Amino acid sequence: MDALLLLLRWMHIFGVVILVGGLCFSRFALLPALADTEEDSREKLQESIRRKWLPWVIIGITLLLVSGLANFLLFNSTVKSQGWGDGEWMKQTSYHTIFGVKFLLALVVFYFASGLVGRGSGTAWIRSDRARWLGVTLGLAVAIIMLSGWLRNLHTGPNKSSGPELGIPLGIDPAPNDTAEENRYRSTEAGSAFREPDTTASPDESSDATELNK
Repeated sequence: MDALLLLLRWMHIFGVVILVGGLCFSRFALLPALADTEEDSREKLQESIRRKWLPWVIIGITLLLVSGLANFLLFNSTVKSQGWGDGEWMKQTSYHTIFGVKFLLALVVFYFASGLVGRGSGTAWIRSDRARWLGVTLGLAVAIIMLSGWLRNLHTGPNKSSGPELGIPLGIDPAPNDTAEENRYRSTEAGSAFREPDTTASPDESSDATELNK
């Protein structure tokens, strides 16, 4: 595997782990725990967590954006250079459409993730109901992961096996079944040639054959 592709894959995986892992922890562990604390303590804890978590959100979003766009451009270049599907593979598989939906959903996830750790008044409505918007963000993240799996499956390229069911390549016919050869040994007439003496042979040869057949 190319070192650059491996590096980009690692970046993408790390970005997903950071962002989606943080969202899961916040929704199912942190928020329920904070609900049991007093309001003053809860606000102080949320502010402290926000300051510490904000850099990681930025790192996760950056890794996902850089690696995702780079992977798309490199893969698109490979498809064109190798002429998959005579240049129509992207259209046949709706790859661009699937990637476009995934990218738009990712932007929405980035917006909500940033709003949940932000301080601006424009995203205050997200923080006013953290549980709801954390759930929405996680649902969108799951949809993105499913689309990513779909796209990853398409990265195997066009199906080159052209045999109907047994994987036999086009242009190569299976070896013909020589039924005449088999029937030659099964034929009664052919078998009798090994059992009956040859009448055209000399008397000495005929007598020798007769003695052998006794």
